[in-house]
Amino acid sequence: MISNFNKPNRKDDFKLLAIVIAIFICILWLCTPPGNKFLQMCFLGNHVKYFIVKITDNDATTKYIFHRNNAIYLAKLYKNKPYAVEEMNKAIEAAPSFVADSEMKLLYKERAQIKLYVGDYNGALDDYLHSENISFTENLTVAMLLKERGNYRLAGTYCNAILNTDAMAYAGYACLSELYTSIGKYETALHLWDLAIDRNKNNPRAYLDRAKIKKKIGDIKGYEDDVVLAKKYLPTIDEDESITYDALHHKILSLQIRPL
Repeated sequence: MISNFNKPNRKDDFKLLAIVIAIFICILWLCTPPGNKFLQMCFLGNHVKYFIVKITDNDATTKYIFHRNNAIYLAKLYKNKPYAVEEMNKAIEAAPSFVADSEMKLLYKERAQIKLYVGDYNGALDDYLHSENISFTENLTVAMLLKERGNYRLAGTYCNAILNTDAMAYAGYACLSELYTSIGKYETALHLWDLAIDRNKNNPRAYLDRAKIKKKIGDIKGYEDDVVLAKKYLPTIDEDESITYDALHHKILSLQIRPL
């Protein structure tokens, strides 16, 4: 005769069921887009931090930083969606009146970088120009955005700004060459690369870019010779790379998260 028989414990059954459901939800979450779950957790963490700050401090400056940080996470999570730009709009709207002009200009510049990252070229250009805070390396980006809008004359001023700072800057020659190539002035573009190479004979990219212009005008021998020279200085050089293309197609959003 069985004397120590115990009835099933319903609490244990409920715990087991809860664990199974939790595991199922976790697996489902891991399999659903977006794929970067670490960024999702950081995004949620930003909300938790903001909630805590509101309770403990309620500093007026935290709201716009909260939206700014959200925008960075959303841009990386949903590159083809408008969520990030919407959050940056909220950040600019939420910035208190006592925030310095330099900070506001920085916010416009950061919104420009996010718009560029998500492919809104017109919006990015407007924000860059509004920011009045364009760095040496961003001159090329602004010039290419102006070229996309068809404003070649103003684009040229940003190309020249690069060369005025550094007369040997490869980006400056690439910038001007792209403008002249876009309007069919191949001889002028070729002359620019002759000048660039004359100033720096060890730049493989300059030879390769000059080769591309020579190919456009039918100088196949000159094209082949320049490709050989480019590979002499850098055997692993990629013929498809383009600094002017990369200026508008950023693979990485470099904006950093700010503490609340």
